[in-house]
Amino acid sequence: MPKIAEAARAARREQIIAAGLACFARAGYHATTMADVATQARVSKGTPYLYFDSKEALFLALHEEWDCGAGERVNAAIAALPDGERRSPRAVLRAVAASIAAHVVAEAETCRVLMEARAMAAHEPAIAAAVRAADDRAHQQLEDLIASGVRAGEWQQGTLMRRDGALKCGIAEFGALMQTPPLPAGADQAAGPE
Repeated sequence: MPKIAEAARAARREQIIAAGLACFARAGYHATTMADVATQARVSKGTPYLYFDSKEALFLALHEEWDCGAGERVNAAIAALPDGERRSPRAVLRAVAASIAAHVVAEAETCRVLMEARAMAAHEPAIAAAVRAADDRAHQQLEDLIASGVRAGEWQQGTLMRRDGALKCGIAEFGALMQTPPLPAGADQAAGPE
């Protein structure tokens, strides 16, 4: 396939995903039809099916592939930290939290759709698998960051809250973690499992 055709196909696919986002945010998953998506994207009714087998496939693509810049926003916030703070897991965690909060405000429509995905996960196995995979990736990254903070003496041993091998960090725990004062220099880090 010529490069221009590949680029046009990729652009059309993104156009359909963006239209799906707008429709899902406006009417919800169950009330949205592929015809609604086609109308929003200003394409013929059959065009979305050239890119996605079903509404569920479109919804999953939106969930899995389209983070609307969250990753870039987080990376930019970390890159903007002064060198010393960039080496501090606590400062990195604060930057991540602030950039995610800003992202939620800036991309409320996308966040609304992603929250609907979480609710739908209770009833839709494919969506549940996508939500679980995204959660696992985020939890692993957070777990690694907190573990490096424990090793650096910024948090106490036992800061990681595990349940069935996964980090469970709700709003209250996250707030408590951010309020935990750094350990004094030379504090014993060897006590207790991580």
